[in-house]
Amino acid sequence: MPGRAFVRFGELEWEVSLATAPWELARGLGGIPAVPPGTGMLFDLGCEQTIQVTTVPMLFPLDIAFLSETLVITEVYRNIQPGYLVTSQLPARYFLEVNAGELEGIEAGDSAEVEFLPP
Repeated sequence: MPGRAFVRFGELEWEVSLATAPWELARGLGGIPAVPPGTGMLFDLGCEQTIQVTTVPMLFPLDIAFLSETLVITEVYRNIQPGYLVTSQLPARYFLEVNAGELEGIEAGDSAEVEFLPP
């Protein structure tokens, strides 16, 4: 079962599932019909690297933010429809998937605050 966390950018906040295990990283939000507003998934790959995110198994559009080891946004992709492959242009350790439109106003260089919740 994935862990849980809160991700904040200033006044904006999401309660997210935390994907760290290989099966969680591979499955992500694929096959889920929808997620409630203000929720999503934070993926922790353990170290900075080029990341490929597939939206092939998705059933709804996403906003995706890539974050560095220090939780600074390196890139933001908006309104990614199901069926695409998104590749980070810069190394990142984390990426956040939320409903399309929810990362409005969030830009590269913004810092996130993550509060990891106990299991």
